[in-house]
Amino acid sequence: MHLPYTDNYAEVVAVAAGSVAATLGAVLWARPLPRRLSNALFALGIAGAASFAFRQELVGLVGHHVLPKPAAWLALATTFTTLALLWSKPRSLGALAAAGQCGLMLLSSWVTGSEGEMMFACLAWYGTLLGAHALRATPGGAVAARLPRLSYPVQDTVVFLVSVGLAAFVTAKGYDFLIYNGDEVAYTFQANVYAHLRASAPIPPCASMFENYWVFRHQGHAFSQYTPGWPLFMAPFDRMKLVWLAGPVMGGILAVGIARLARRLAAGLGGTYDESERIIAVAGPLGALLSMLGPSLLLNAASRFSHTMVAACFAWAVESAAEVATPRLARRRSLLFGLLLGSATALGLATRPADGGFLGVGIFIYFAQALVRRRIPLGAFLGTCAGFAFFAGLTAIILRLQLGTWFATGYKLAPIIRPEARLILAFPKPSDLKYGVPLATGSYCWWPVAPALAAVGLVRALGGRSRGVSFMLAVGSLCLVAFYSFVEFGRGVDDGLGPRYVMPILVAQGAGTGACLAPLVVRLLDALGSRDLSRLLAWRRFGPALVAFASAAYGVIAIAPRTYPVAAAEYRDSTGPLRAARDHHLKNAILFIHPEDAVQGWWNLNQNPPLDPNPDVLYLARLKPADDVCARKHFPGRKWYRARADGTLRELDASPR
Repeated sequence: MHLPYTDNYAEVVAVAAGSVAATLGAVLWARPLPRRLSNALFALGIAGAASFAFRQELVGLVGHHVLPKPAAWLALATTFTTLALLWSKPRSLGALAAAGQCGLMLLSSWVTGSEGEMMFACLAWYGTLLGAHALRATPGGAVAARLPRLSYPVQDTVVFLVSVGLAAFVTAKGYDFLIYNGDEVAYTFQANVYAHLRASAPIPPCASMFENYWVFRHQGHAFSQYTPGWPLFMAPFDRMKLVWLAGPVMGGILAVGIARLARRLAAGLGGTYDESERIIAVAGPLGALLSMLGPSLLLNAASRFSHTMVAACFAWAVESAAEVATPRLARRRSLLFGLLLGSATALGLATRPADGGFLGVGIFIYFAQALVRRRIPLGAFLGTCAGFAFFAGLTAIILRLQLGTWFATGYKLAPIIRPEARLILAFPKPSDLKYGVPLATGSYCWWPVAPALAAVGLVRALGGRSRGVSFMLAVGSLCLVAFYSFVEFGRGVDDGLGPRYVMPILVAQGAGTGACLAPLVVRLLDALGSRDLSRLLAWRRFGPALVAFASAAYGVIAIAPRTYPVAAAEYRDSTGPLRAARDHHLKNAILFIHPEDAVQGWWNLNQNPPLDPNPDVLYLARLKPADDVCARKHFPGRKWYRARADGTLRELDASPR
């Protein structure tokens, strides 16, 4: 496995840095600072920070002693942006820039081994300053007198279908419809159980031969460690023998949620009603498409990991909370979105309890203050309570049936069965911060959305009617990142699908990036649709959009060959025996899994549906001679095979040795 998540870290970091910097430059070009010198200084600061990614090449050209040290390099670049705002107006932005630079310098003096993260932290700070500039530069009268419509059903349908199609393509071509990771195996196991309307599965004969890493046996029952949210969603797909499609469909649901939030962030910031309407119409599909093009989100949506569902629940909970607090909301609509808010919140907790809890902090604060101010209709409140109570109650009942006690989860058994899985919270060391706050890895795993671009949209939206959406997205994302900064598990470990533990913060980044770039696209469309030759040739109107999308396209094309093949190779190398059984169309067979035949843990290849009585192939671990005796006794009449890690298959005799 090449770390982290790529086979050429330096190259993809440089590509992402250049792409982010060029796009920030386009945003500055579209909405410049009041003075030319300020624009030049700010652009110089952006270029200076991004050039840090190319320092090794510069060392080869000019020598090591000529260039400043990393901390001094980034401090100098940030000084240019600070001077740019001190030279400009209002002066309060200059003071903000100076305070932020002091904070970055203090952070860089503490953090070690995270030069890439500090570079992208600087770029994110520049995006925050550009968002603050746009916020201050937008006069109050520029906001449309009435809120443009936010519902675009045809557009959302297209977003859903395109997203599902992209993720399904990766499932087929990247993963070959196979899985190897213990998490995915456990989720699939539990989905099969729920598909048969059971809370747990019986323990099979020759139980040790069926072992899966995250499937526990307790009081005569077998069930996954994980809480029910995600496998409940997967269950209908499992029943239809299309369990591989659950991830892509959830990816489509997430994409529509991001599109709706991007529209909310863009609402009311375009001036007149018509201009605002055009920006909103562009922001939705733009935010969703840019999010789905990022390797990490697309790879996770194509998989059977649960993080995509957590992100989708977060997106729809924020969307629903904003909707139910809308003045003069129709009674039926308030009830429906109240049900959706309660359901999304409960399912987020039921999917990954810690993630759902921390992501919900901002939503809870927003909903509580709206309730106190009597902005939540009675129907919306009752709907929220009903939706939450239903899924929370269903989850509690399932867990009670599994563990025999109330208010406990499979995580309670994990430290006993798998001691290495014990949750340990510890203050991060200076070299550990990059795992909880993956600014560098995130910027190329999530491109063409990035923290720097999201900051522009989120901060600028504070001046519109949807400032509450910015608040919920920002608070939830920060709480999740803070939590995982203290979690020891996962530090220094990568598995090819990007920084998936903090993947839900992509909701804020996708929506913020869509809102940030939508005005540039509207300018481009206006210029292309104009019959006025002078307007058509005005670089100021369409140049920023061309630069932004050229850099986005370059980043996607350059990063993809360094990320997708890494994940695809990981899946292919780890699923050799499974591919052999499928490609040879085995029927009524036993495929023995030997530890030496597994690139990853052998226990992840025992992928037997627990409640399907007679599958074509039984995958059985063979650890000792007694296993052969047990298999012959309980599964007579089947042919026996063994497959190597490379996918080669051979038939065994009736008494394999």
